[in-house]
Amino acid sequence: MRPVFAAPALLALVLAACSDWFIQRRKEPDPYRHTGVDSEGDADADADTDADADTDADADADPGVGCADGAREGFGDMGAYPHIAACSGAWEQPGVTRDDLAPTCGRGGGDDGAATDGWGCSAADLCAEGWHVCRGHAEVADQAGSCADAVPTGTPDKSLFFAVYQHSQADTVCDDGSANGNDVFGCGNLGTALGAERGCAPLDRALASMQADSCGFNEAEPPLGPWECGGGDDSHYHEGELVTKKGCPGDSCSYDGQPVGSSDKGGVLCCRD
Repeated sequence: MRPVFAAPALLALVLAACSDWFIQRRKEPDPYRHTGVDSEGDADADADTDADADTDADADADPGVGCADGAREGFGDMGAYPHIAACSGAWEQPGVTRDDLAPTCGRGGGDDGAATDGWGCSAADLCAEGWHVCRGHAEVADQAGSCADAVPTGTPDKSLFFAVYQHSQADTVCDDGSANGNDVFGCGNLGTALGAERGCAPLDRALASMQADSCGFNEAEPPLGPWECGGGDDSHYHEGELVTKKGCPGDSCSYDGQPVGSSDKGGVLCCRD
């Protein structure tokens, strides 16, 4: 006898099998859904993109510039001057001749930096990582030979001074054997000109006062400029230890008809470690 199958029962069995298959497929990951790492090609592409981003970041943070804000104001030719940079900016922590001079605002200083008024910053915050405030006339001589290119061509007179860590006892004479911080020495076109008899070559300018609470050069100090050397009755013997550059917050000073802020009129010379 030919077996007889009930059509409804057969259809039910087929539907049940198909349902189980679809349920199982939904539980399995879809091999074609894009997850960012679903193929070697996509993974390589992502790695290439990350590498390109890292390269761009490195380029933006070029350590060869020397200034914390990524821009030099003097010694602008990095090929000619790979180890020295003139960096404009402000600071409110006193001194450039302190042995403990160190960054205090995360190198946020500089006229293009996060702390343009210098609050919380020291002079060291103007220099990039791997750089320091140049240590006296000998290091400037080694790295630059002269101050000639510290001030760009066409810069107005009495507008830039870049300080260094340089000791002096008195009379604006450089004294490498002293621990005293009398006067502030550097390169620029602002400040008292230094003759050869001062023993500071190639440094060519200084801020030196004969009275307390002054840097000794009118165009450097408020209301004409941001340099300040206050500190009491004998501060004129310790300008290098006391100097700040915060006297024109919010462009509150003016010189030659132009507004002047605390980051203007110079900063420091930075040398590569």
